[in-house]
Amino acid sequence: MNLRKWEYFLKVAEFGNLSRVAEKLDISQPALSRQIAALEREVGAPLFFRNGRGLTLTPAGEIFRTRAEAILEEIARVPGEVMHAVDTPSGRLAFGAPPFMGRILTGELVANYMEAYPHVRLRVRGAHSFQLREAIFFRDIDIGILAAPLTEPDLHTEPLLQEQLYFVGPSDSGLSQDVPVSLEDVADKPLILTPRPDGLRTLIDTEFARIGRRAKVAVETEYAPMDDLIRRKVGYAIMPHCGMINSPLTQFSWAPIRDLYVQWLIASLENVERSLAARRLIEMLKTSTRASIAAGRWKATASFIP
Repeated sequence: MNLRKWEYFLKVAEFGNLSRVAEKLDISQPALSRQIAALEREVGAPLFFRNGRGLTLTPAGEIFRTRAEAILEEIARVPGEVMHAVDTPSGRLAFGAPPFMGRILTGELVANYMEAYPHVRLRVRGAHSFQLREAIFFRDIDIGILAAPLTEPDLHTEPLLQEQLYFVGPSDSGLSQDVPVSLEDVADKPLILTPRPDGLRTLIDTEFARIGRRAKVAVETEYAPMDDLIRRKVGYAIMPHCGMINSPLTQFSWAPIRDLYVQWLIASLENVERSLAARRLIEMLKTSTRASIAAGRWKATASFIP
């Protein structure tokens, strides 16, 4: 059906006079009359009683007016809803970050994001860099925070921040946050490290190779039992600042390792367009990072362009 006929019909139903409606719509009265007659043929019933005083609705016309008003109002809302959808993130989004970032970044980020964009179904994963990298390739997550360096050409990366790495030992080890230690000093100690090919482990091995040393690995483990192993004096850990704060590791002695930093990257698949939900998450991720650094909660340097 031609919806313009519906609009003509509603105007005639409102005013009950063809000549008056024709004047308002700037069409001829015969043309308007033909439009109404054609509509009546399409619906298969007379819509108006015609008499000397004008036109009044038949029972069928009353029903048609109610339905036509509702349908035209619904149609009128469509452009606005479409524009709203263009500007409103929705759908599914999966995000991954190292588990120790949950204490300084992930929890606050996710809470703020879900408050701002409730139509997004967000899934969050905490895992090692190499696990998140694989998850991106298998499309289990859309965005991940990974440790540099990354050499995969199929990944699109952009810098997020750079932070100091710390040497963490038992409480009586004599380490001080105010006195940096050298990588050579670290190389002499038994170490508790994550297994290869974790991004931090790769970085540490590369730095040891640069000075002609190899790490003395006491045990390879996930992050969870590290504090207990340090407490039992099994060895020392190397952790970024975000892995230290608000965690059991702060009960130990720790010191910055001179000239040793980790660069964190925002990563996603190359040549895959980021959804609006993903772009908004990245924007909020940068905002949260910048705020944490500015407030002194995160001892790091933002490396993205504001």
